[in-house]
Amino acid sequence: MEQGLKNDIPLGHKALLGLCWLVLMLLAGVSAQYQAKLQQKQRLLGESQRLQRSIQHELDRFRNFPKVLAFQQQLIEPLRLNASTQRSQQLNLYLQEINQRQGSDVSYLLDVNGTTIASSNWQSPRSFVGSNYSYRPYFQTAILGKYGQYFALGSRSGVRGYYFSAPVLYQQKVVGVVVVKVALNIIERSWRDPHFEYLLTDKHGVVFYASQNHWLYRSIRPIADSLRQQIINSRQYGEHSLNNMAQRKTNDSIILPNYNGEAQSYLSIHRVLPTAGWHLYALSPQSAYSSEVSEALLLCSLLYWGLVLLYLYWRQLQTSRQLQLQANQLLEERVQQRTTELTRANRQLQQALDNYQRTAKTLKKTEDELVQAAKLATLGELSAGINHELNQPLTALRNYAENALRFQQKQQHQQVGNNLQEILKLSTMMSKMIAKFKIFSRKSSGQSQLVASSTAINAALSILANRIVANNIKIEFSGQDEQWVKVDPIHLEQVLINLLNNAIDALEQQPQPRLGISQFQQDGWQCIAIWDNGPELSEEQLQRIFEPFYTTKKQGLGLGMAISKRLIESFGGEITVTNKADFGPEFVIHLPDPQHKP
Repeated sequence: MEQGLKNDIPLGHKALLGLCWLVLMLLAGVSAQYQAKLQQKQRLLGESQRLQRSIQHELDRFRNFPKVLAFQQQLIEPLRLNASTQRSQQLNLYLQEINQRQGSDVSYLLDVNGTTIASSNWQSPRSFVGSNYSYRPYFQTAILGKYGQYFALGSRSGVRGYYFSAPVLYQQKVVGVVVVKVALNIIERSWRDPHFEYLLTDKHGVVFYASQNHWLYRSIRPIADSLRQQIINSRQYGEHSLNNMAQRKTNDSIILPNYNGEAQSYLSIHRVLPTAGWHLYALSPQSAYSSEVSEALLLCSLLYWGLVLLYLYWRQLQTSRQLQLQANQLLEERVQQRTTELTRANRQLQQALDNYQRTAKTLKKTEDELVQAAKLATLGELSAGINHELNQPLTALRNYAENALRFQQKQQHQQVGNNLQEILKLSTMMSKMIAKFKIFSRKSSGQSQLVASSTAINAALSILANRIVANNIKIEFSGQDEQWVKVDPIHLEQVLINLLNNAIDALEQQPQPRLGISQFQQDGWQCIAIWDNGPELSEEQLQRIFEPFYTTKKQGLGLGMAISKRLIESFGGEITVTNKADFGPEFVIHLPDPQHKP
């Protein structure tokens, strides 16, 4: 069908379709961008108007507050009479009460020298009482008998605020200045849309309120050095340098740095707050409406190509039906041929699978017999020790029996009973001794179960106890006392006996033989480490020690380590060997932790 489609559409038609699509995308993109930008401006305009009304309302609410306070006798009398400490305290309480009722940030009273004699925050660690603000423009204006207003950072609190001031008059003479500071928290509360940003600047372009903290106390237009130094000296904005941060600014756009210092372009709506002389900028990233343009382009593109494909589908419908009929006929022939081949291959595969299963069973049986043979070979190596372990209690049994007969002849029944008790103890001990070798020698069930690794270690040490004592070997334990693993306990015991037996062989010529066993956890593995202070292994031995039929002993087939490795791997684990620093070889068995989830 695709081949017919390619052959039926001339190259010129394909070029025309592509050209029409490009023109359509250009028109749709320009139109969508214009509409998205227009809608974004409308939203910015609404947000800026609402914020402007909120700020203006907040300023108007406190504008006349200091004017009213300036006529209160409670403020005039202390300034006129140079109030005592008690009267100053009453004045502090009065300003505190008035400030709480009105909801302003701080209200305070200055004398003619600009020193604060009473303040509503008199109890605060940042109390204004005693501070001199004669350098502040709001004081300099009010002391001349005019009403002042001024925005600045608090010199003590470091909190932004708008200050309203009024002169306190007595007999037409200025005797002090009353000031009300408004924190203007209404700005943060009023700006609700997180998709937009805002700037609030003074008449010089210095930002003192912004939705992004890294814009604060920087200008959006160049400021003359003399003016910048004058503003810094007035401490209106603390010690900030007021550097210019806007790279480009037009009537409806501005480029400002983002958090990473990278330039970002914003759509801008500018409004002037005439009462305070502030400039409000509502901003939206230029990329904010790119998704709307992309959606419009995608929709237009889908519609265009959908119509093109619908037309092409209609043209090719008849041809496709004919091609489909031919294809179905050819497919049926191929399916029949392939079915015959698959049937023949399936019979061959089934036969191969049967052969594999028979071979696997034979290999498994051979492997089990090899493991059992290695176990019996180990018992053969230990036979001398087993004979010694049994001869001692057998000799003792004979002596106790002979003594019991003598005591019986002498009618010493108490001594006969004692000897029989000893005979019973010795027979029990021999029964346990034989039982542990019997358990070790029997064939494994091949089923894994949850066992304590310390149980297998103790069983292996018990079997090898005679060799350990005979060689005067010191056993050192370390790490955890108990850890659980899921293994075949008989196979694990066989591996441990093989490792311990090899270590004992290596320690036969050592003057102070030591053999260490450690249990620990590592990266989701339950580990058993066995080391000795015998000779270190050579590089060749480290490389080939787990190879079948490789041995350094005069007697032995070299299958013990290979079988041990195979058994540990059947548990999902691994066994490694290295030369332990300042000692000899160390074998580490890594077994999966049954409680660990990878």
